[in-house]
Amino acid sequence: MQSARPPPEPAPASSPLSCAPRASCIEQLSQGAPLLCITLMHWLAPLGSMPARTAATLAGQMATATAQTTLDIQAARQQASFDPDTLNHLLSAGSRDQTLRRRVADVLARDPRFDKTPRPYLSRAQQIERGFRLTRDLFAVVDENNWNAQEYAAALSLVDEPIGLNLHEIAFTPVIETQGSDEQQREWLPKCYSHEILGCYLQTELGHGSNVQQLETTATYDAALDEFVLHSGPISATKWWIGALGLMSTHGVVQARLILNGQDKGPHLFIVQLRSIDNHKLMPGIEAGEIGPKVHGAMAGVDNGWARFDRVRVPRKNMLSRFAKVEPSQNGGGGAEYVQPPHSKLSFGGMVYIRAQMIGSLAWQLARATTISTRYLHMRRQFANPEASSGGGGPREQQVIKYPSVYMRVIPQIVNAYVFISAGKEMATLYRTMSTQLAAGETTLLAETHAISSGLKTYVSSNVVEGVETVRRAMGGHGFLASTGIGRIYATELPSTTYEGDNFILNLQVARSALKAFTNLVTAKAPREALSRLTPSSAYLATLAPPPTLPLQLPSTLESWKDHSLLQRLLSLRAALTVARVARMMEPQGGKKFGDLSWECVALSEAVVEAFLAKVMVDALAEGGSLAQAAGSNEHQVLKQVVAFFLLHRVQKAVPALLELGIIASPPPPSFAPPSATSRAEAAPALEVLRDALDKQARVLLPELVGLTDAFGFSDWELDSVVARDGAVYERMLAKAKADEKLNIGEAADQKRLYAEYIKPVLQRGRRINAHQGKNSARL
Repeated sequence: MQSARPPPEPAPASSPLSCAPRASCIEQLSQGAPLLCITLMHWLAPLGSMPARTAATLAGQMATATAQTTLDIQAARQQASFDPDTLNHLLSAGSRDQTLRRRVADVLARDPRFDKTPRPYLSRAQQIERGFRLTRDLFAVVDENNWNAQEYAAALSLVDEPIGLNLHEIAFTPVIETQGSDEQQREWLPKCYSHEILGCYLQTELGHGSNVQQLETTATYDAALDEFVLHSGPISATKWWIGALGLMSTHGVVQARLILNGQDKGPHLFIVQLRSIDNHKLMPGIEAGEIGPKVHGAMAGVDNGWARFDRVRVPRKNMLSRFAKVEPSQNGGGGAEYVQPPHSKLSFGGMVYIRAQMIGSLAWQLARATTISTRYLHMRRQFANPEASSGGGGPREQQVIKYPSVYMRVIPQIVNAYVFISAGKEMATLYRTMSTQLAAGETTLLAETHAISSGLKTYVSSNVVEGVETVRRAMGGHGFLASTGIGRIYATELPSTTYEGDNFILNLQVARSALKAFTNLVTAKAPREALSRLTPSSAYLATLAPPPTLPLQLPSTLESWKDHSLLQRLLSLRAALTVARVARMMEPQGGKKFGDLSWECVALSEAVVEAFLAKVMVDALAEGGSLAQAAGSNEHQVLKQVVAFFLLHRVQKAVPALLELGIIASPPPPSFAPPSATSRAEAAPALEVLRDALDKQARVLLPELVGLTDAFGFSDWELDSVVARDGAVYERMLAKAKADEKLNIGEAADQKRLYAEYIKPVLQRGRRINAHQGKNSARL
């Protein structure tokens, strides 16, 4: 992402990457032929190296018959009513240059330095070393191919390995770009872009994560030496969880409370050298190390670290000072003057940026998981096939994807991926606009960006983690196999729900923003004028002016339930009245304070975010919208079906809230009497029609699923799964197990030793027991 200010003059460098304009390169961080017609080596590419005998056996199997799983996935692909490549172009526009990504991916896939095969078999220390090796080799391939900054960013994301270098790009450099003065940018950004220095972002502490205002690391200004004294103090002030701090980083942006003339000015940002450029030793007064392995062995290649500062001196010029400044006193008294920032939350801009790019990144990871699962579920067959049993011919077992209990779990996740990708691009656009305004001293978008990024971060991360696990479980037992690839996605994205602390804390920030917007609307003397000032994140409040007549009359036909405007209105009313309900609870007669309502704020936050997402998607499909302007009629039609399912699914889930808030009337209880001619003629209750409409919409999308996931554009190398584009999943699983046998249970000599030392004594013990007591009385 571009700096808010013109980029500094590039310094001489040997690599075309050095000091290149970043443009959209950081955004990219967030971001075939029939089987028998391709070569065996290409077909086996996702399996890594394979013994020649195994490959030959597999080639023989392939020559005799095409696997049923291959026929199934090919048939499913042909059912798509649209062109996946056209849809891919639309999804990727503005965030992922797919032509560039495919070209870069092709280079990496052929390069043995980026082989993914060993990953599950490495120890923690080996994973860390692999991360550093990938960092070195990444820059080597950049130089060898003369890649620019955009190609480098694509390569970094395609490496598909959480490594410390990512933190330099998304958490260190962007903070200097947005928070540094012109002079500081000229000094530091050339070193960041060329990687002469490697950085991290030191915010969270052992005792404080979400509560940034109470961070305990201090930076006390020493006017006599014109320096800040950085100090950790209590153990709880230890910086913790800091990616790339454990070993890699030479520098860091440290968030610390500024103490000036004895007054606490709150958190500010300081560039601190952590390690020597000459020998990488820690600088005087700094202790640092690695915090250890994470849950599920995830992100093992990232050296998350800790650090403590013992009165470390930092020059005054190292305080990032685009907005807040400390300047020597002009009266000659030896003190200092504080230049107040235009907005108290500006120092949190780094975290807002990380949230903004995280949304798109998470969306594409859900897309990746759904691609694997959807393909597998079209290849997998279980239980009787109704067509075959009725004499229609074909395989005797039915494709698993055809069962409602399966597709009603999978379709919502595919749809979520589409919605979240769109929301990610919306968030990126908003952040760019805010950054441009901030550079000109305008802060009006800061609160809106903070509200939307908070809401989307908590909603998208929670739903993506849940969604990845949902589609893994839909695969049955094989989904638990590491070689299918989904488990690793889950483990890698799981911590996103606790970045910056528990997601439930961000729900409170969404609620505060929503309550403020509601209060402004209710207390406005000119309601029409107040409505015109509603931001995208609070547009749902327009449903309250004029006050709606409730309950609403719901449609009684399936087609009427597909009306996007109706479904959007229901979600907007749910959000507005949920906010109004919490506001009433905080009135004097309600007897509650905001701190008492943290659990209520969870539902409020979800309702507000879903109303925002509904608006984003309906607007995107409208004439001139981001999903309408570049798609053909077939692509536009399938996107309408995707959005219809999203809205129906969310409204169906919201039924309890819609009933509780009086937005819809409660249906009559079901009758157990025999149906009469009159009752048969009566229309089904509206909520039953809603349920039927959702089921019908799922069936409309069912033949499109492989095409919809193909449109994400992942290559087999990117997916790193035995569930490949062109099928033969069982053949691949078996070939993978044979190829990795030595990695799993060692060489023949190792296997003999394991038998002799551990298995044989157990068997011999059993024989001794039976020989002594007889088989009928054998016991432990």
